[in-house]
Amino acid sequence: MKKTFQKTLIAAAAGVALMSAVGTASANSLLFPYFTTAVGAQSVLSLSNTGAAPITEAIHYVYNYGASCVHFDASGSLTANDILSHSIASTTAGGFGKVVSTDTSTPVYFPLSGQTGFLVVSTKSDATVAMRGSMAIVDTNSGLVASYAGIDNGLDTSAALEGNFAAIVDLAFPLTFMPAATVATSWYNVVVGDMNPAIAVGANWGPGLSWSNQGFIWNNDEVQFSGTTAKTITCAGSFLPTDLMTTAQASAVGTNGGLLKVLATPVASVAPAVGVATGAVLMKMQQVQAAVGAPFAGKQFQHREQAGL
Repeated sequence: MKKTFQKTLIAAAAGVALMSAVGTASANSLLFPYFTTAVGAQSVLSLSNTGAAPITEAIHYVYNYGASCVHFDASGSLTANDILSHSIASTTAGGFGKVVSTDTSTPVYFPLSGQTGFLVVSTKSDATVAMRGSMAIVDTNSGLVASYAGIDNGLDTSAALEGNFAAIVDLAFPLTFMPAATVATSWYNVVVGDMNPAIAVGANWGPGLSWSNQGFIWNNDEVQFSGTTAKTITCAGSFLPTDLMTTAQASAVGTNGGLLKVLATPVASVAPAVGVATGAVLMKMQQVQAAVGAPFAGKQFQHREQAGL
């Protein structure tokens, strides 16, 4: 896929997600729970500032990336009534820069290729500005094409509430997966809470969640098998259905898919990382297997899981 077509496709997808977010309540911190700068991928951020001219809003980007969820931050700006769209990756890391090169707003690019993670963007200079945002992703290697609106914390981040997502308290999820020969399923988990103490000192966001199957798993025909297992995710990371099954359960369930009723328990940060977990954002990743055939083989789908058992 040529980069110019990639750029146009992602910009269009980002615009749809951005428009879908306009009806939400005003907020100053937005969480984007997944981005990638893998070779062959483009993740594009779109932000809008509904503040009246001549307001130019200071915006703060906080990237959390890699297996250790490393903190990287810098400040940009967003002019009044502007829509700023840009690749997450810098041009030196495989990105294309701004969708509209003459845009007078100032983005903050991520300088490394080959990374995944999550992003928090906050308004910093005017409590009345309603920032909106969306992320769009095209990854030609994994087949992923996705777009989603940023998650709004609904708080005034011009003071000390930047990155505070402690209102998200989702810890219980019903997770389903399809037959392994048809779809390979995983979940990308972002541990959330009040990130402000970590952001304020430039520290890594460090709490974890221990995910448990609560002692049971169901196959695709309602048959229950007992056995307890758990997996801990620190800050952000992925797990497979088999990560929450014992060997016996995996064998009994077989390859026809099933149901997990999972519950997460907060795990304390390990110094020098800081933070306390209140909940999770789960992004389900489904990769269609080659055996399915055209036109779906090789495509990857992503959506946010609904909480509650």
